Amino acid sequence: MRTLEPKRRPKVLLWLLPFLIIVGLITWRITQKNAEAAEDAKSTAARKNAPLNVDAVPVTRRTITTTFTTVGTIEAPSTVQVSPRVTGRILDILVREGDRVTTGQVLARIDPRETQANILQREAALAQARSRLAEARVTESSQGVGVVSEVERNQAALATAQAQNRQASSDFEASIANAEAAVAAAAERVVAANATIRSADADIVSAKATLNNLRQRSDRYKSLLAKGFVSEQFADNARTELSVQEAALRAAEERRTNAVATRDAAIATRKSADRQVTIARNKARADVAVANASLAQTRATLRAAQANTSQTDAFRENISALSATVSAAEAELQATRVLLTELTLRSPLQGLVATRLLEPGAVASPTTPVVSVASVRRVWATVAAPEETARRLASGQNATVTLDALPGESFTGRIAQILPSADPQSRQFTVRVALDNSRFRLRPGTFARVSFVTERAPNALTVPPEAIKEQGGEKYVLVAGADQTAQKRTVETGLSDAKGTAITGNIAEDDKVIVLSQRDVRDGQKIRVGSGSTDKPGSVDDRSKPANGKENSK
Repeated sequence: MRTLEPKRRPKVLLWLLPFLIIVGLITWRITQKNAEAAEDAKSTAARKNAPLNVDAVPVTRRTITTTFTTVGTIEAPSTVQVSPRVTGRILDILVREGDRVTTGQVLARIDPRETQANILQREAALAQARSRLAEARVTESSQGVGVVSEVERNQAALATAQAQNRQASSDFEASIANAEAAVAAAAERVVAANATIRSADADIVSAKATLNNLRQRSDRYKSLLAKGFVSEQFADNARTELSVQEAALRAAEERRTNAVATRDAAIATRKSADRQVTIARNKARADVAVANASLAQTRATLRAAQANTSQTDAFRENISALSATVSAAEAELQATRVLLTELTLRSPLQGLVATRLLEPGAVASPTTPVVSVASVRRVWATVAAPEETARRLASGQNATVTLDALPGESFTGRIAQILPSADPQSRQFTVRVALDNSRFRLRPGTFARVSFVTERAPNALTVPPEAIKEQGGEKYVLVAGADQTAQKRTVETGLSDAKGTAITGNIAEDDKVIVLSQRDVRDGQKIRVGSGSTDKPGSVDDRSKPANGKENSK
């Protein structure tokens, strides 16, 4: 037994040695882990007690404005419909829609013949009134009746007769022209009817020849059918063709009869038109004769007046009345001559032709506009604004207008009108912005985008929106104090824009408010304003470093 003991010890040692190595390694690893945990705890405690890195920006003072932008339409402030003062046929219209016109530019012309005839009539009436006045003045002075008075009377009577003759010629010139045109038209219809008759006669001759030929052929087929040389079908076909040709002959004869009737009617129309021409000419001669009779009557009136020269007062009253008649006739003549100038329609303003309502040849009247002209030297941008916006606007306030048709450009105008009542459907108020359009670049009817300044907060303290916190309905900011602590300040907010929000409260200009931090900042907490802080509000660094200046690592 003793001889075997030394051999077992080496084997035990071989098994025990690996176990001891493993236990030693485990013990070493546990010791290392404990050391690392202690180091981490120490580092965490150091970071927890270190000041918190934050970014802060100063409170600034500036003006904040809010705007209201909406879409509207460019409109012309005034549109005038141009119509003549007298009724007449339009000879020519010189403008089209969209044409630019100036004040006094000719737009259209009306046929002046009717007004010219009225002028001749007024001239005749004036000449007659002057003639009667001259007769009365000659009669007033029983001692002054002589050669001179006779000449004046004859001249006045001659002027009256000539005016009446011109009036008669002017009035019936158109009717004579129409009657002569009707004669020419009737003559053309007679010629056309004669041509139709000749064509029908030719058709009748041709139809008769064909009919005789078909009758002969039908008789031959009947003879051949009786002898049995042809079938019944050939005979029937011959009879059918004979019937068709007889109908064609009757139709040609009817066309000739109708053509003859048309020719007779045209001849009758031409005779009637000839009579109308004769009647018109006779009427004109009758009017001249009436003028001559009027001249004779004037002479008789003069002789009768000479017998009453003793009635001086009555003559004087008569002269006053006749003088008033002459003045009235002169006024009527002048008014008619003025109407003649109104037959040329001119633009009452500078602008653009909005609509062309009639065409040449149509009849225009004082109640029938010919064209409409829109004044566009100054235009309106008309928009609708809700009630809460409209009550913040005022007449004379500036507005900025942009148009999709003119990209990259903006126009400044002033509010010209704010209608006092809202639209009953949309419940919005109409606002009109006046714009200068001396270069005619803004076209009525185009869309416009209009911006108004609705509110303004001048000289307000502003901070970036991210600096404002809210808790339990209370708004506050955290100010980076001079003692490197965060100080909570309760504030009230006002207007906001893209750059910041207006605030009021226990805060002053150039106080620095915290806008960014690694974690939530508490009131009174130690802080360190990081390198990302800036003197310009709203510009903050998105990164912050730990207190020891090193990045954390795991």
